[in-house]
Amino acid sequence: MNITKHFVTVGQRRVHYLRAGQGPAVAMLHASPCSSKVMRPLMDIFAQQYTCFAFDTPGFGLSDPLPIDGPSVEDFADALAETLSALGIGQVATYGRHTGASIAVEFAARHPDRCSMALADGFAVFAKAYSPSELEAYLEPIIPQWDAAHILRLWFRYRDQHVFWPWNKQFDANRSDTDVPDLDFLHRGVVELLQAGDGYRVGYAAPFRHRALGVVPDLKVPVCFGNRPGDSMYLTRHLYPDGVWMADVPREFEAASVHEMDLLAQHPASQIVPAAPPCQALSQRLTETYVNFEGAQLAVRSQGDWGQAKPVLLLHHAPGSSRLYESAMLAIGEKHPVLALDLPGHGESDALPGNPQDHATWVRAVAHVLDHMGVKRVHVWGHQGGAALACALAVQHPDKVASVVLDAPLWADAATRARLMADGIPDVNPSWEGAHWLRAWHHARDAELWWPWFDRRETQRKPQPSQIDPVRLNAWVLEAMKQPDSYAGAWRAHWSFDWAGQWPQVKAPLHCTTALNDTYAHLSLYPPQGMPTAVSHPSEEHLQALSGWWQKNAP
Repeated sequence: MNITKHFVTVGQRRVHYLRAGQGPAVAMLHASPCSSKVMRPLMDIFAQQYTCFAFDTPGFGLSDPLPIDGPSVEDFADALAETLSALGIGQVATYGRHTGASIAVEFAARHPDRCSMALADGFAVFAKAYSPSELEAYLEPIIPQWDAAHILRLWFRYRDQHVFWPWNKQFDANRSDTDVPDLDFLHRGVVELLQAGDGYRVGYAAPFRHRALGVVPDLKVPVCFGNRPGDSMYLTRHLYPDGVWMADVPREFEAASVHEMDLLAQHPASQIVPAAPPCQALSQRLTETYVNFEGAQLAVRSQGDWGQAKPVLLLHHAPGSSRLYESAMLAIGEKHPVLALDLPGHGESDALPGNPQDHATWVRAVAHVLDHMGVKRVHVWGHQGGAALACALAVQHPDKVASVVLDAPLWADAATRARLMADGIPDVNPSWEGAHWLRAWHHARDAELWWPWFDRRETQRKPQPSQIDPVRLNAWVLEAMKQPDSYAGAWRAHWSFDWAGQWPQVKAPLHCTTALNDTYAHLSLYPPQGMPTAVSHPSEEHLQALSGWWQKNAP
């Protein structure tokens, strides 16, 4: 089933969602802390009969949080109504899982004219009210730590919440009778927790404070409460009042999904579903969209008016994504239109078949995005691994490149490159004990202390201009680990790039620079004499220096 990704602007916030299928509209609402990505397997089945919309709940996935403190389930239900209005959808059937089930039921109660029915899968009903102190103990804060302790804590938490309920009461009486999900599912869950950050507690706490079965008397449309064996909410089904519509759902996923699809068919929405509208720009925000490329969707971020001047094309380091450069893009965008994409298999961009990680594929993707956006010629700014891609783009598409900035390029001699290819790429494939997160963390952290990063002798010590910031490390590791299958391939592409053969072929004005606090700000990586180089101070001054170069030296 073809599932596409979209953004829609709702007031002054942005909502991310997935869409698939044809037929009456079904709004699909995920559990917390997750995102719409967990709905993909279910969408493959539901989309056989319905037009499915799977939304990232505000504050989760790629959706902006609500601009209020401690939003309730009622607030999330109203936000769903606002999102549907922005999409031009009058009526939907709703399907929700856990937190999503609470939102679906509340939406049915508060907006009966917009809801043909609600299917609440694992509706959160609790035998007792949770005190603020109990909720505080259950919903632990996420605070990045220099030793990655917060990531390991999240890994064990997300793993164990599929083993115990509640996860922090690890007694035999609290053991689940279901299988633990596979490693990819667990890895994605931790990614989504880190992406939500400490704000995850806001959305996660909402169903614990919800009026739950108190909403039943307000229901004016059919609501089915689904219960499946092994679900943490299954044991509370005896708390439901007489007369409510309850359905036993099979334990097996496919059988359960078909059964739930049939339940939704009893009261389908009648609304004709319009096409997806474009996402409107917001002030002081990057515009986010997707561009189709060879069967994949590439995430694209931009700022500014293309008609005013040649834009700056940012090429991010990989593994990673352009999201890491959001503040820099906004700063540059005050003087120059700026554009960036997540390379295939990185960040929010889909991987291509076979997940190729090489400069030929990346150049093709970049050129396609430029053509799609109607951008004829750009100033190219490549950072770290993106510097090699900037060089390759300038050589293969000189008509598209007005100038090139190589920012902290990964330039190394042949012996160092061979050593890095052999010993310098950690294995980040998900592992049961969560060690893959530690490997990625130490790769990022130690690269700021030693070069090569795995050679921790005093002779290999690097200058450290500033204290290592765990928040910055956390951001980099998160983006790099969104698609761990691309991690090793991206590094191999960087260390195999033929700098000596490529950079002399660049015909556009060429400038090599780095900020003093850059991870790769050391002379061993600089190109040989003959390439104009510069070193600037961190952050704002570095960006000002880049802007000045584009204004004075680039055509």
